[in-house]
Amino acid sequence: MSRAQPSGYSLAQIVLHWAVVVLIIFQFLAHDAMEKAWDAVRDGQAVPADAALGANLHAAAGFAVLALALIRLFLRFTRGAPAAPTTVPAPIAMISNVTHVLLYVLILGLPIGGAAAWLGGVGVAAPVHGLGAEVLFWVAILHALGALYEHFIAKTDVLRRMLKPQA
Repeated sequence: MSRAQPSGYSLAQIVLHWAVVVLIIFQFLAHDAMEKAWDAVRDGQAVPADAALGANLHAAAGFAVLALALIRLFLRFTRGAPAAPTTVPAPIAMISNVTHVLLYVLILGLPIGGAAAWLGGVGVAAPVHGLGAEVLFWVAILHALGALYEHFIAKTDVLRRMLKPQA
């Protein structure tokens, strides 16, 4: 028995999407404390008091991103997601698909890599985590620009679907 593809996202999917967005923005804006804490640990020193809270918040937000991303994937596989618009040029559709895959890989992989570095002491994970964060920044910008392109130029409902839930 096949399930019908939804025409929009559920309220839960939309809330999870925007919660991850907020957490990722927080991670970018407040990463300095974790970097300071990591440098101290790498150099065999105690984590400075002024960095401890920020490092813990960074780690907690990373775990939250991972948990919310896993819930998003569960909902995507159980509820489904709306089909991509068929009116955009094929190269744009391909970029959109690659961007979405990269976003999922990064929002799942970055928290795991960060935890491996911070909690597991896996030194090589830290620079990989940092590089991944740089890639995430640019992929997220591309994703946002793509949504704006689809809304204002291609005139699709992609952006509206992520703002208005379907029952």
